[in-house]
Amino acid sequence: MSKARNVQDLMNPDIKTVVDEMTTDELARYLIEREISGAPVVDGQGQLVGVVSMTDIGRNVAEPSDFASSRSSGFYRDDATERTLQDLGQRYVEERAVTVRDVMTPVIHQVPVTASVAEVARIMVERHIHRLVVTQGKDPVGIITSMDLLKMVADQP
Repeated sequence: MSKARNVQDLMNPDIKTVVDEMTTDELARYLIEREISGAPVVDGQGQLVGVVSMTDIGRNVAEPSDFASSRSSGFYRDDATERTLQDLGQRYVEERAVTVRDVMTPVIHQVPVTASVAEVARIMVERHIHRLVVTQGKDPVGIITSMDLLKMVADQP
């Protein structure tokens, strides 16, 4: 098995973040292109505000309450005003647009760079999460995922 003893040995120092105003369609493309399953979320000022994953996108798509609310939104309602095809298309895009802010988990799970691998594993299991932001003081310096831990167990780079 690998000699990794702390987070610094396993973490990825290249933190790939997404902006909270990104749409979930853009997010899905971003995650797929980078072959990652989630990322920390930053606001317009670059401050960490949450974490988002493919699971969050899927959960949002599967929520029956969203479907019900979109049906009652009046999109298909017949009203007296004349609408062009362009108006209807724009309205569809606006009502369908969901942002990262809408689906993210607004909690940032983090560990200090000095944390042990065992501590990281315990936190992930207890909190049912797959990624932790690694910090030095208040600054994020890396990210560690459940896949990083599995690679260590499998002794693979």
